[in-house]
Amino acid sequence: MSRDIVWITLESVRQDHTSLGGHHRDTTPFLSSLAGRTTGAAFERCFSHDVWTRASSASILTGLASSAHRTWTQENRLSSDVPTVPEALRDAGYRTACVSPNPQLSDATGLARGFDHFHYLGKDTLVEEAGIPTVLRYLTKLNTHSAGYTTDTGKHSVGYVSNAIAKRHVREAAANDEDLFLYTHLGDSHHPYYPPKPYQDLYADDFEMSVEEALDLVMEMSDDLHGYIARGVPFTEDEWNALQAMYDATIRYVDDTVRSLVEYAEERLDDPIVVVTADHGELFGEKGMLAHMVVADDAVSHVPLVVSGVDGVESHDGVVQHADAMTDVLDAVGVGFDVAAGVGLAPEAREFAVTQRSGVRCASKLDTIQERDPAFDAARYHAGDLTSLRTRDYRYQRSESGEELFALPDEMTDVAGDHPDVCETLAAKAESWLGTYGVPTSEREEQAEFDESMTSHLEDLGYL
Repeated sequence: MSRDIVWITLESVRQDHTSLGGHHRDTTPFLSSLAGRTTGAAFERCFSHDVWTRASSASILTGLASSAHRTWTQENRLSSDVPTVPEALRDAGYRTACVSPNPQLSDATGLARGFDHFHYLGKDTLVEEAGIPTVLRYLTKLNTHSAGYTTDTGKHSVGYVSNAIAKRHVREAAANDEDLFLYTHLGDSHHPYYPPKPYQDLYADDFEMSVEEALDLVMEMSDDLHGYIARGVPFTEDEWNALQAMYDATIRYVDDTVRSLVEYAEERLDDPIVVVTADHGELFGEKGMLAHMVVADDAVSHVPLVVSGVDGVESHDGVVQHADAMTDVLDAVGVGFDVAAGVGLAPEAREFAVTQRSGVRCASKLDTIQERDPAFDAARYHAGDLTSLRTRDYRYQRSESGEELFALPDEMTDVAGDHPDVCETLAAKAESWLGTYGVPTSEREEQAEFDESMTSHLEDLGYL
């Protein structure tokens, strides 16, 4: 029997800043409650396939590793001959709908393919996609769901609008007795970490500066992201506290947004499958980095994953990835699709997780950082394509620069010389994995083309 599917991907949420990850702030109470249901499951060690939105989303929607789908540079879009999960579900009779406020997940990158209804929420498309009544309601709620009445679009949250569109598809699917695949990307936890007004002082007791100063700081950091990295991320302890408190406040808002959508869907759909995860994590100074670029450390690859409504799927602390969740979801609804990188969520099904990072995109980022300060030492980062294998105890990574082995949780000290057997074993597994799952699946290369509005949006988000 077919089942409705609600898949929600949270932007830039790292596992150790969630309640599920043991964070000292209760940032995700709804995710915890969802995981705690008799039909719910949470996975302590879920790792993204890549370190940024376009590539990670492409892996979720194709079931392929980044080096296989190749949608992992600023230039490339998903090749039109690569099959997608939305296409398979649409062909099986599903109503397929997606809502995204990020140009990296849009028709420009080829990731709208297979969705009968795709809604990109940009500066120039918001009214058209949401409709005038929804936008008017949103404007009356700017003091509740956003930053109040400011013309600085970088400060605004659009979770309310995103949910309004998603709920519309829930209503229409229920009214028309259609099976629904709803994929919603919630972007309000992306930097600059500017929470809606009611959330701005949520964790203000954890830093000494004023809330207004903290809000100025997050905007300044986001506006000069590469410059701060070039200067060695020179934040004081209180500034770090403020940045992370504001980041956590955005996560709490996103968790409330998830609650609203899931509860709405469960009231109107017949026992939907629900998946909530993050596309990637976020860096706060690890390896001298901010946001999500250049490195594949746990801070940027270790993400939350909660699945509800799939029979036989239970919580465990083994290593899993997004493709494993997609494998079990498609099996549960009886839709055949080759999720090549997925092995399912059963305990011990996966020996290691693989996170990749494009060398082309990394080189571009390092060039941009060095433009801010030529003294910045880019040579300390891996050159070329990077592949990271993550087991419970170790993280092994390789690139054209060489290989490293870290004994977790320490990701600063290369212990390859101390554990040659472990390094040799994981090196062989990496070679085998790359030969099996990492080979490009298409010879066709297609270019992503963003219009002026999208380009401006990407600049605001720090991609350009």
